Amino acid sequence: MLAPLTCGVVMLISGVAKVGRPTATREAFMAMGVPQALRSETLVTSLPFVEIALGVLLLATWSWPLAVVGAATTALFAAYWVLVLRVLRRGEEVDCGCFGALGDDRVSATTLARNSLLVVLAVLTTAFGAAGSGVVPAVRDFGTTDWWWLVLSVAVAATAVLVVGLRRHEPAVADDDLLDYERAPIPFALLEDESGTRVTLRQLAAERPQLLLFLSSHCWACESIAENVPAWMSQLGPVQVSTVFTEPLQRVPDKMRRDGVPLWFDVEQGATDTFAHGRPSAVLLGADGALAGGPVTGANAVVTFVEEIVAELSSAPDLPVPVEPEHASIGAHEHSRDDGHGHA
Repeated sequence: MLAPLTCGVVMLISGVAKVGRPTATREAFMAMGVPQALRSETLVTSLPFVEIALGVLLLATWSWPLAVVGAATTALFAAYWVLVLRVLRRGEEVDCGCFGALGDDRVSATTLARNSLLVVLAVLTTAFGAAGSGVVPAVRDFGTTDWWWLVLSVAVAATAVLVVGLRRHEPAVADDDLLDYERAPIPFALLEDESGTRVTLRQLAAERPQLLLFLSSHCWACESIAENVPAWMSQLGPVQVSTVFTEPLQRVPDKMRRDGVPLWFDVEQGATDTFAHGRPSAVLLGADGALAGGPVTGANAVVTFVEEIVAELSSAPDLPVPVEPEHASIGAHEHSRDDGHGHA
């Protein structure tokens, strides 16, 4: 009985957590690489209710109806499993949005293990229903010992959830603290353009503020960000928009390139490891050698971040757009002098 009970509870939690959050679900669909044909508005908005319905039916049906519902649940869990495996093979850092508003859910080997277990439980649920049983008839036959096992199982599960939840969620930040953005010095990281010219982050922003967009050609959500870049360039005035990749620039496809937007290869992934906890991500570098905003991660967060920058610029006095400087190649001796913290 624990198989359909577990699957039903997981489906209910997942569905309820996604209700009212179509934007986050849509973003997760793109990040996970869900095929375009399955990313329609109807499917995005109906997914939470489909999961809730499956959760209720897993708990309330038995015999062949439970076998049918179990098969549908198995298919859904298997589809999630395939998407997670593809993300892991691409080596991308993605938030699957598996449990909606319950928080960050980075795709990892743990995610794949969890989904593997859910697939097994869904198969057992199907077999449970095919054998003519279900949660309701099983509960009817419970004796005192059975109830104690159920109570202890729920207690163990609840304890595990609470322990993991306490480890994963950081304490809330007071509103006053959010208003005080810590302008830390721009750290050292090395970028290289298609001609082989190398610059540090601080040198890149020395003459003009830089909005760095961390993208990947294997990231579906990154495509939507790339499509917005031309419009952002016309709105950001003195701020230069640049895109940063960890893959060789010759492999970046045309769909990720935009006229007038510099492409940078992140040498040894120094900038990505510092600012990008997933793709797409963004950070604003100030011309004064300090961070001016971000970093943020996720397509929706990046769009909001850029909108906030545009709003700030629109309320500031008109500023001239600086001429893009010529960056000279940097030798190893220059690297040792500028580590982003003012010392060798």
